[in-house]
Amino acid sequence: MANEFEKRLEKAEGTSEQQPQISYSQAYEQFKADQTTAITSTYERAANFAGKILKLKVKEADREKLERYIQMTHMNIQPEYVNSLALLSAIPFLIAAIATFIITDSIFFPALLFGSAIFALYYFANTPKHIYDSWRARASDQIMLTVLYIVIHMKRDSNLERAILFVANQTAPPISLDFMKILWDFETKKYSTVQESLDVYLETWKESEPAFVDAMHLVESSLAQPNSEQARKTLDKANDVITQGIQDNMTHFAHNLKNPVQMIHMLGIVLPLLMLVMLPMIGAFLADSINAAQLITIYNVVLPIFVFITARNIIAVRPGGASVQNKRLIEAAPKAGAKPLVFSAAVFTIIVLPAILVLASIITSGNWETLKFENSVFFLTLAIIFATGLAAYVYFHFKNKDLIKLKGKIENIEDQFSSAIFQLGNRIGENIPAEAAFGHVAENMKGSEIAKFFEIVDSNIRQSGMTLDDAIFDPKNGASNLYPSELIDSIMKLLLEAVKKSPKVAAESMTSLSKYLQKMHQVKERMTDLLSDTLSSMRMQASFLAPLVSALVVSLSVLITRVLMNLTSQLDTLQTSGTGDAGLGFGTGLASIFKVEAAMPPYLLQLMVGFYIIQVVFLLSYALSGIVKGPGKIDFQWTFSQNILRSTLLYCGLTLVGTIIFSSLAFIVTAAVA
Repeated sequence: MANEFEKRLEKAEGTSEQQPQISYSQAYEQFKADQTTAITSTYERAANFAGKILKLKVKEADREKLERYIQMTHMNIQPEYVNSLALLSAIPFLIAAIATFIITDSIFFPALLFGSAIFALYYFANTPKHIYDSWRARASDQIMLTVLYIVIHMKRDSNLERAILFVANQTAPPISLDFMKILWDFETKKYSTVQESLDVYLETWKESEPAFVDAMHLVESSLAQPNSEQARKTLDKANDVITQGIQDNMTHFAHNLKNPVQMIHMLGIVLPLLMLVMLPMIGAFLADSINAAQLITIYNVVLPIFVFITARNIIAVRPGGASVQNKRLIEAAPKAGAKPLVFSAAVFTIIVLPAILVLASIITSGNWETLKFENSVFFLTLAIIFATGLAAYVYFHFKNKDLIKLKGKIENIEDQFSSAIFQLGNRIGENIPAEAAFGHVAENMKGSEIAKFFEIVDSNIRQSGMTLDDAIFDPKNGASNLYPSELIDSIMKLLLEAVKKSPKVAAESMTSLSKYLQKMHQVKERMTDLLSDTLSSMRMQASFLAPLVSALVVSLSVLITRVLMNLTSQLDTLQTSGTGDAGLGFGTGLASIFKVEAAMPPYLLQLMVGFYIIQVVFLLSYALSGIVKGPGKIDFQWTFSQNILRSTLLYCGLTLVGTIIFSSLAFIVTAAVA
C-alpha cells in the first residue's frame, strides 16, 4: 500500500524522481532495532519484568523527566517500571547485608553491602538518564553536519519535510533515528505538521545544545523569507550559529575540565597511594582492626568504581561537533580474529605459570607463615602483575593495530578532503561533467593520499565504463571500499544527488561542504589547544605518575615491614636474655606491641596496588580517549594498550629495584639500632 506521507513528499519535490515506497513506521522500527545496544535492551527487559512484579507510582515531576529520557532513547518501558527495577535491585543487597552482619558480627562488609544497596537504588533509578546522556553525546557529534545537510538541501529545495528526510537518509545513527522519529510522529498524526514535530524534538536540545536549536529555528524561518536571497542569508547564518556554538561549548568544557581531572588525580591516585604508605605500620600495630579483604575491596572495587563514574561524567558533558563517528571503519577493516587473544594468553601463561608453581611449592612446604614476608614470594607476585599488564598490551595492541593504521589513513584523507571537494565544486561549476571533474582533481592533487581516491573513481569511469555511482560505491571495485569513511560516503552521496539537480547545485553543495570541513578542522584544533594542559596531565598520570608513586609506596612498605620484623626479632631476643636479670629486662613486653605476623605481607600489598594501577590506567585511558575522540572503542583500546605497556614496565622495574635497595637498607637501619 502506497504511503500517503511519501506521496505528499514526492508531490512537494516537484520532480519525476521516484523514491522507494516504504512505511516510515517500519523504517523507524528497523532503525530502532539496529541501534539497540546490549545495555539498553537488557535494561529494557529487566525494567519490564520488574514492572510486572512490583507496581509503584511516580511523582508527576519525575514522570515528565523519565518520559523524556525514555522517549529520546527510544526504549519501550513505562516510567513506573524504572522505580520498580531500582527498588527490586536494592533488596538483595539489603538481605545480604543483614545476613552478613548476623553471621560474621562484622561492621565493614554489612556497611559495604548496605552502601551497595543505596548505590543500586540510585543507579537503576537514573539509568534512563545515563543512557540518554550516552545517546545524546553520540548525537551531539553529528549536529554540526546535520545543520549543514539541512542548509544545503533547503538552498536548492525549500521543503522542510524533504530536508528532514534527507538528513535521516544521509546521516548515521543516532541522529538519523531521531529525524526518522520526527517524520514518523508526523505520519502517525501525533503532530499536525512536520515543523511542530521538529519543534518538540528541538526542545530536548534546549539545555545541552542551544546553538543547535537556534540554528534549526533559523532554518525554519528561512521558509518565511520574502525572496530566495534573504532565505540563503538566513540559512548561511544558521551554519555560522552552530559553528560558533560548538566552539563556545568546547571552550567552556575545556575550562571546566580542570577540577574533575584534579579530583581523579587526588582522590583516585595520590591520596589512596599515600595512605598505603602507612598500611604496614597500621597493620603491625592494629592488625585486629583491619584486614586484607577490606583493603582489597576498597582499592580494587570501590575506588575504581568512583574513578569510572567521574570519568563517565566528564565524557557525558563533552560537547559534540568536533568528531565524526565511523562505524564503516570497523566493518571494512581486516579482522584480527583470535590471534591477539591466543598470543595474549600465551604471554600470560608463560610468565605466570612458573611463578604459580613455585608459589604452590612454597605454600605446601609448611613454612608459609615465615616465607610469606620474604622477597622471593614478593618477586613471584610481581611477575603476575607484569604478565597481566603485558598480556593486556599484546591483546589490545595487536587487535587494533591494523584498525588504527587504517583509521589514521582515513583521517589524513578527511583532512585533505576540504580542498579536494572545493576544487571538485569549481570544476563542476565550470560546466565540466562530474565524471570528468574527478580526473582533473586527481591530476591537480597528485602525490597526496586523497588523489588516490579520485584516481580510483576516474579509473573506474574511464577504463571500466562504470557510472559515477558505481565508480564510488560498487561493492567490489568502488573507491569507497578502500576508503571506508562515513564522512566521505555522506559527501559523495550528497554530490550524486546534487548532480541530478544541476551542476550549479552540485558546485554550491561542494563549496558549502568544503567550508564545513575547514570549520570542523578549526574546532578540532581549538579543542586540542584548549585541552593541552589537561590532556598532558592525564597522560602523565596514566603512563608515569601513577606507576611511579605506586612503585615507591610498595617499596617503602617492604622497608617498613622488614624494619618492624627485625626490631621485633631483636626485642624478642632482648626480652629472652633479660628474663634472669632485672637490669637486662628493658625489652620485656615491647615485642608484643608489634603484631608483624598479623600484618599484611608485602606481596599481598603489591598485588593489590599492582592491579589497582592496571585499573586506574584503564580508566584514565577511557577518560583520555573519550575527551579527545569522543566515545569509541578503537581509540580507547589503543590508548590503553600504549599506556599499560609503559606503566607496567615502569611500575615493575621501579618496584623490583626499589625493593632490593630498601631491603638492604632495612638491615642497615636495624643493625644501627641494635
